[in-house]
Amino acid sequence: MQTKVRVLAIGALSGLVILCGSATRDFSTAFAVNGGASKPAPITHVLLISVDGLHQFDLAQWIHEHPDSNMAALALGGTQYTNASTSRPSDSFPGLLAPLTGGTPKSTGVFYDDSYSRTMFAPGSDCIGTPGAEMVYDESIDVGAPTSSRTILGETIDPTLLPQVLVGGSCVSVFPNDFLKTNTVFSVAHAAGLRTAWSDKHPAYQLVNGHGTPDSVDDLFTPEINADLIPASLVDTRGSVITFPHPNPTGSGAFFIADYVENTEAYDQIKVDALLNEIDGETSGGSPGVDVPAIFGMNFQTVSVAEKDVDPSKTCDASRNDGTPCDPSYVPGGYLPGTLAFTPQLEGGLQYVDDAIGSLVAELKAQHQYDSTEIILTAKHGQSPIDPTRLAKIGHAGTAVLTAAGISAAQVTDDDVSLIWLADQSDTSAAVQALKDSIANGNPARIAHIFSGGQLAGLFGDPTSNDRTPDIIVQPIAGTIYSKSSAKVAEHGGLSADDLRVALLVVDGRRDSDGRGGEGKIIGAPVDTTQIAPTILRVLGLDPSQLDAVGAEGTHSLPGLS
Repeated sequence: MQTKVRVLAIGALSGLVILCGSATRDFSTAFAVNGGASKPAPITHVLLISVDGLHQFDLAQWIHEHPDSNMAALALGGTQYTNASTSRPSDSFPGLLAPLTGGTPKSTGVFYDDSYSRTMFAPGSDCIGTPGAEMVYDESIDVGAPTSSRTILGETIDPTLLPQVLVGGSCVSVFPNDFLKTNTVFSVAHAAGLRTAWSDKHPAYQLVNGHGTPDSVDDLFTPEINADLIPASLVDTRGSVITFPHPNPTGSGAFFIADYVENTEAYDQIKVDALLNEIDGETSGGSPGVDVPAIFGMNFQTVSVAEKDVDPSKTCDASRNDGTPCDPSYVPGGYLPGTLAFTPQLEGGLQYVDDAIGSLVAELKAQHQYDSTEIILTAKHGQSPIDPTRLAKIGHAGTAVLTAAGISAAQVTDDDVSLIWLADQSDTSAAVQALKDSIANGNPARIAHIFSGGQLAGLFGDPTSNDRTPDIIVQPIAGTIYSKSSAKVAEHGGLSADDLRVALLVVDGRRDSDGRGGEGKIIGAPVDTTQIAPTILRVLGLDPSQLDAVGAEGTHSLPGLS
């Protein structure tokens, strides 16, 4: 079977480049928040799926090589946006908040899951001393985190591990949803009386409820991917036996779920089964008698892990191998040098995700929900580099440059980008000059671009008035990772095309009732994943202008959807 597409507009992005600004300003007012072509009566469900790490390159190559796959079938009945960009920075938190809020970190205040606030205090500080502290919202806030006993199912947030802030003279813990400065699509839908659900990788994804509305997600399911205790098997909420090929029942040792693609597939299946329950009119935990959510979905971790993982059970790298016999033919990561073909590791991960998506579509059809559902397939982030020959792991080189210049940073968060909050903001000019001087002297930090001053303020907010905005953002040469870890060969968070250019496919079940008979559309004009949020509300008959970030940033709905 050959995949047929109808081209509506062609856009191009060449090379690995830094993408700045917003594509949303380029569209006709015909796609404005409260405008647009008329649609049939609103559909009743939106299923949002984030396949973390899924580039547009990956989706196109997968469909070309697997024309009978489930993702190819969806593409035949849907609209592909082949020039879609995720958030800048491309970390998981802002990457998910883009399609849920319609905003960038400039509005949401969330730059990374490990960031900094100049007005908040460290956990347990009782708000004593000078404000300004690292803000960490990941597995480290789980109950059991201090004792290394995090479990997969049933993990919750320990309020004593949360950052704090003074409110009316009282010191209070800041839950993830209130660290977010805006509301979300769940906030709007829940207020309208619609049922909502979401599943993600840490309890910290309580974030998605939105500011001031801690319970706007009626069914939040967050199995912990960075659990310490990995059993050989468990029974999930659908009653399925989930088997982990590489268990770690005692929590000892260095290898856990996301160190192995097969373990990550097993973990993702727990969330898939929760969604199957929800499609069946049950809660994620399997309790019957509830409505199918109006907005629901999940993230897949498998592709992201497959793209960057160095498998301890296969690699011959002694520093990484877990003691099993190694495979001399094993190629880590996602792409083969030269051809950029998928490695067997990524091929297997994509096949798992394709099968899982097929099971969700099949269940929607079995429950007669498919033709009332809009499916949106995208990714929180891409991964860099796609071409493994461009990989350069250099450690925390940017920090070293500042330290050598006598400049202190309050916080540096770096992956394949470096976000720098200075201890003294008056040092900004000196810090920028030190980084520029380093470029002229061998460029040890492999710097491609330095964001500071007016350019940084325009894109990310003014760090002198926005308590969250870094003073400096450094984008390295594409392929650079500020780490020397032997566990990975790719990373995300940066502003290069490999990080930003994600898949985006929208399928309206009313127009694709059989899931295979359509003629897919391709839109090549630049779009941002922030445009997903107003699109979700619009198709449900809700007002996108109720989203705080949509109002602040003027975010338009996605074009080309009738």
